Amino acid sequence: MAYITYDEYISIYGICPITEEQFPVYANIASDLIDSATQFRIEEWGGISALSPSLQKLVKKACAAQVQYFCELGIDTVMTGQTGQGFTVGKVSVNGGAIANSAMTAGQLMISPMVRILLEQTPLMERRVAVCYDRYRVFY
Repeated sequence: MAYITYDEYISIYGICPITEEQFPVYANIASDLIDSATQFRIEEWGGISALSPSLQKLVKKACAAQVQYFCELGIDTVMTGQTGQGFTVGKVSVNGGAIANSAMTAGQLMISPMVRILLEQTPLMERRVAVCYDRYRVFY
């Protein structure tokens, strides 16, 4: 299930570059990528409705940013990591763009930088590894 609806997307960005019929496909894939980036913590913690209102807002904004990223770059480009080739017509030459010339891997290309910015300061993106015994652990 997607973390954002079409109406919520419109309330964040004002206008949607894709149709309302296409939106669920983009939103579901964006939600799957957010789950992967957060190590599926949203599901483990009981779903988006179990999160605090501020975390819910950040997840919805991140999902909207990922949908926008898909629309800007093209969902095929993001999903395959293939940025296209350059071409020349007469004296005009067009290359694949800045992303084609970057050193980003296909995995890095998939997630919008805005998603990382929105979620990196939350416990959803925490990368700490739990240990069996931590003598310095604080028990409250």
